[in-house]
Amino acid sequence: MKYEHHSQYTSEDTGRAESALLTVWAVLEEFRDDLVLVGGLVPRYICRPAHEELQPVTMDVDVGIALGMSSGLYDTTSVRLAGAGFDFKDKRFQKVFGKTVLYLDLLTDRPDKDSPDTAMVDDVPVSAVYGVQRALEEYREVDITGRDLYDATVTERVKVCEVGPFVCLKLLAYGGPKGRHQSKDVFDFVRAIRDYDRGGPSQAARLFHAERGRNLAYDIAIEVLAGHFAGLESKGPAQYADFCVGGVQPQTDDGRFIQSRRINEALDVAQLLLNKGA
Repeated sequence: MKYEHHSQYTSEDTGRAESALLTVWAVLEEFRDDLVLVGGLVPRYICRPAHEELQPVTMDVDVGIALGMSSGLYDTTSVRLAGAGFDFKDKRFQKVFGKTVLYLDLLTDRPDKDSPDTAMVDDVPVSAVYGVQRALEEYREVDITGRDLYDATVTERVKVCEVGPFVCLKLLAYGGPKGRHQSKDVFDFVRAIRDYDRGGPSQAARLFHAERGRNLAYDIAIEVLAGHFAGLESKGPAQYADFCVGGVQPQTDDGRFIQSRRINEALDVAQLLLNKGA
């Protein structure tokens, strides 16, 4: 689930997603070599935004899994997740908290264009997406301490997708063949580049372009950037600004300045990636 505006998310939403991640990582302990965190939680661990800036937010947990992952003699993936309170419904795992539904999506790699876009991994039907294998190969390990869904304080060493594969996945999700054109995906990729914690935007751009020839999502990502971030009035920057400012049309000079600044933030990131890719 994705909201239209940053202001609709709460710190509790993101904290709950992290709690779910900590729970799932423990539940699937034997399979960790075949798992990596992808999706909206990733910027929380690879970015360092200024304190006064908008922080990474999400309500979901997305985990990439190796195509050949198998439980073997162990309990299956769905049995383990059911034991942690996750029901499999409408092709995704979910857990209800009062009026809030937390979603857990498992994704696997689509190795070529002739491969199907769904696959059975262990005992779970999952979406197959270009670039997941690269996320499994290019990651960092992060020690995450927090409360799990049992309200216990735990620390888990989690494999987190690095910025290059992450940006490819986000741009694919935004404007690829089955793109959702959701503003949150634009926010995630812009901030991943802009606030990258290991060398800033220039290093993030280099890591993105290191995916060329290795990641089937890369060429699509370049096409999305060229098609949706061509100028100040393009859809991508406009959606980014709308997500940041809350959908309110500016009525003052200050408001118009803030909206213009946000548009330029997205455009600057897109142009950095396109120029480096020339």
